Amino acid sequence: MRSSRVGIRNDTEGPPPGGGSDRSLPGPIPHTISGNACIDFVNSRFSEHTGGGRIYDRLELPEWREWFVEQCGLRPLGPITAATLQELVRCRRLLRQLLESRQTPSPSEMGVLNRWLGGPSLYWEITGGGAARSPVLRWRDHDWRALIAVVALAYARLLSEGRLGRVRRCANPNCSFLFLDESPNRSKRWCDAAICGDLIAVRRHRSRALGSGRARP
Repeated sequence: MRSSRVGIRNDTEGPPPGGGSDRSLPGPIPHTISGNACIDFVNSRFSEHTGGGRIYDRLELPEWREWFVEQCGLRPLGPITAATLQELVRCRRLLRQLLESRQTPSPSEMGVLNRWLGGPSLYWEITGGGAARSPVLRWRDHDWRALIAVVALAYARLLSEGRLGRVRRCANPNCSFLFLDESPNRSKRWCDAAICGDLIAVRRHRSRALGSGRARP
């Protein structure tokens, strides 16, 4: 994990005074990764899980974008324009809405998804050597449209496979992270049990201890 000295802009308060970085801010690369491109993309904008109401946006950070592009199996995509960044923000907003609602997209929303999916094109390429050679799909249009298509495709697969019902929001009321519940009985509650799960457990323990202390004569 890289240093948290890299500042993530606070949507409500702006950058620290004097242009300095805030050591309390999260770093550009997340600790908690779902492994699903759509969910990890949506989670690039997130709330402070410990409370306080601050909102962070990793999409604005070149470090996060480079990391996410690699996670999606794409080659480096180069500089990003303001218009493309706005399109990525629109994509993220719609996908969060669809994931949280778990509803089938409306005809207009389906049209937007199909536009994103139809932007770049794919081709087959044989890779490997000897008996290990195998055909692999590659993106012909290797630009930011390919990244949007990868993210939209991840959502489309959740939809077509009937897995939207397994998308959950973390049970920590201050956490906005979504995750895919792959547990057999769909009982997973936390985006990361070691972070949000432990945090809530400690708070509940302290609350009970405080209540017990007040009840003593």
